[in-house]
Amino acid sequence: MERGYWIRSKPVYSTLVWQQQANAHIVLVEGSAGGLAAMKLFQQMHPEHPTKVLYARNPVVQQDLSIPLSKVVPDALLMFETTDESLVAFEAHLSTACMGLRIYVAGSERFIWQVAQMADKYGIDDSDIIKELVGTLARPIYCVHCKTISYEAHTNIKKCDGCGKQLFVRDHFSRRLGAYMGLMVDAEDPGQIPSIEEIYP
Repeated sequence: MERGYWIRSKPVYSTLVWQQQANAHIVLVEGSAGGLAAMKLFQQMHPEHPTKVLYARNPVVQQDLSIPLSKVVPDALLMFETTDESLVAFEAHLSTACMGLRIYVAGSERFIWQVAQMADKYGIDDSDIIKELVGTLARPIYCVHCKTISYEAHTNIKKCDGCGKQLFVRDHFSRRLGAYMGLMVDAEDPGQIPSIEEIYP
């Protein structure tokens, strides 16, 4: 069994902390939990270098932190209704960014790795991205059988959105794909599906 063992590829997340050696900062947050992470980040200090905050109100927020955030960073906050919109703005920012940019992201694993993959396209090293997992532990799953990525896996077994196979949600993670590996659970005993449990609320 994988659980209880350290999986080398499994991402390790932290809380957002300012990187003092940066020449510029961009903070991307998703939903109310991400907004709260940004508020805590700015409680540490207000950086002297240029700073932007991209706040995506997606999924539907339980608490809209746009007003308190706008008071904390009145000239740096950009609001978006969806994560897709915030990612478009992020890419536009990357296209003109200079060396020394540090990226901070707080949200679901899907959102975190969308940000990381986009940054990678512009030559930004993964070590320059500070990641905080908030809001949900739901996992993106890559089906090794049909190569479909399914999202919002809350249970140890999830049906693939592509081929329909029941996949065991592993702890092995691909940074290139931004997803955990999913293997067919009943390959040796067709139809024998273990009990399904919610473990990623």
